[in-house]
This record gives sequence, C-alpha cells and structure tokens, in this order.
Amino acid sequence: MTDVGDFIERESIHEKELAEFMQWQFVENQKKGSAFDFTALDGSKIEAKFDWDSIKTGNHYLEIAQTSDNKVTWIPSGFSISSGVADYWVVINEEWLRIFQIEVLMNFIQNNRSKLKVKETRNGVNYNSSGQFSKAYIIPLVELDKFCLAKIPNPIERQS
Repeated sequence: MTDVGDFIERESIHEKELAEFMQWQFVENQKKGSAFDFTALDGSKIEAKFDWDSIKTGNHYLEIAQTSDNKVTWIPSGFSISSGVADYWVVINEEWLRIFQIEVLMNFIQNNRSKLKVKETRNGVNYNSSGQFSKAYIIPLVELDKFCLAKIPNPIERQS
C-alpha cells in the first residue's frame, strides 16, 4: 500500500526527469502553496501538473481551491496561485506534454467560466486526509488543444 509520502516521492522523480529533459531548473524544497515548479533558462516560471487521470477522462482537472476543514473554508490553490506568478502551465499524462501560456489559459477560463464544470474531490481521494478536498474546473483536453502553445509526446515514463 502506498501513502502520501510515496506519492510525493514518485512525483518528485517525475518533476526532476522533466526538468532534465526540458533543461529547466527544478525548484527544490517547495512548500505547500508554491506557485511554480521550474524556471527556464530565460527566467520564465513554469508550473507542471501530472494529470495522470486525464488519459482516462479526456479532461484536465484544473485545481482552483482546497480545504482542510470539511469544506468550511476554501483557500486558493493550484491555478489560482500559479496564475499570478507563473508564465507557463504544463499538463502531462502518459501520452502528451502540453504547454500553455498562463495569460491565454486565464482568458479561456474567464471567457468560458459559465460553461465549465466545477467538481470537488471525493473523500479520501489522492491521499487526502479526512476533511481535505480540492475544487477544480474540468476542462476537456480537446478544448485545451485549441490554444496549446506546444504539444509533444510525453518524454518521461510514469512510475507507479
């Protein structure tokens, strides 16, 4: 049985492999609420999301808020934090690596907010402890592909 520590360690391996492949600098010792994972050679800030479930669902889970007190208080997370700091948003699944300019993705969300589905995680999903949930826009990958800056075959192997 894996726990949250195992999950974080595996994702850290993925992040470091991605940094090496893309020639980005991995931001070490990130804390909860960090707004980006990498810096590019030109100084650009990049946030990456390994959205493994998107391969099955055909959708990107674009997290915007989280709670640790059974949905009493929601705080900004994921894209809500990164959109004010990062330059690029990267979505990775087993097949593809997609790169988006944050500004373009923000405009898409603002222009389509009323049409986008918002979902919350279920209890105990993704190693969340009791009372911990996240909320996200569910965006079809085919919609995201319309304004994707770059889409390349995934350069890293998923470690399960």
